[in-house]
Amino acid sequence: MISKSRLKFYASLKDRAARAETGLFIAEGHRAVQEGLKSGCPCEAAFVREGFFGENEETDRLLSNQTVELLEERDFRRLANTESPQGVLAVFDRRGLLAESPAAEDLIVLYDLADPRNMGTIIRSADWFGFRDILVGETCVDIFNEKVVRSTMGSIFHCRFILSADLAADLRALRPEYRVLTADTGGVDYRNRKRGGKTAVVFSNETRGPSDVILAITDERITIPGFGRAESLNVSCAAAIILASYR
Repeated sequence: MISKSRLKFYASLKDRAARAETGLFIAEGHRAVQEGLKSGCPCEAAFVREGFFGENEETDRLLSNQTVELLEERDFRRLANTESPQGVLAVFDRRGLLAESPAAEDLIVLYDLADPRNMGTIIRSADWFGFRDILVGETCVDIFNEKVVRSTMGSIFHCRFILSADLAADLRALRPEYRVLTADTGGVDYRNRKRGGKTAVVFSNETRGPSDVILAITDERITIPGFGRAESLNVSCAAAIILASYR
């Protein structure tokens, strides 16, 4: 039986500072927990609420290889972040998903993204289109925020993240090897971009867009042409369209 102090510790992982200090984060729900356990990302703890087992054969099978804590409804909700939790969550070590530098031919770069659902959807799209490496700027929402993790539908465990403390400096360091493309209004049609070689594609806050500093580092600005009256595309939609053009 889990102690009150340990339960309090895991509940603290809802806070970004606690996640950063411990390197731990919570994944909730069948799909997220399944993908996490299958990925080999270190799992520190797993929790289910009373009456959980027997609902999902795949989840039950994966949890059979873990030490699982059974929680009363009240205690489970202290850890859960959804209004109608599925009854399973696990604590993973984020260091199993981090990289020091990119290894892939094409790199996704995220600048100043604030909405966790947009962040999660972009990670899910990256996984769908086969992009593995994602460079995350220092002003972005925490990618291990529970809303981000849930929005990825397990795809967070299929990618590798480079967490930048100075995105502009990191992009400059990449330029000898990668061409930097930035999604922005007023650029060339994304379908007509220069092809070939390694690329780093920057997606930015949809309200503020890329900063002057980011644009100064950019080799080519790319745009999705619009034909209606909408002011702009949601950044996660724009990312999916541009990533699809790589395949």
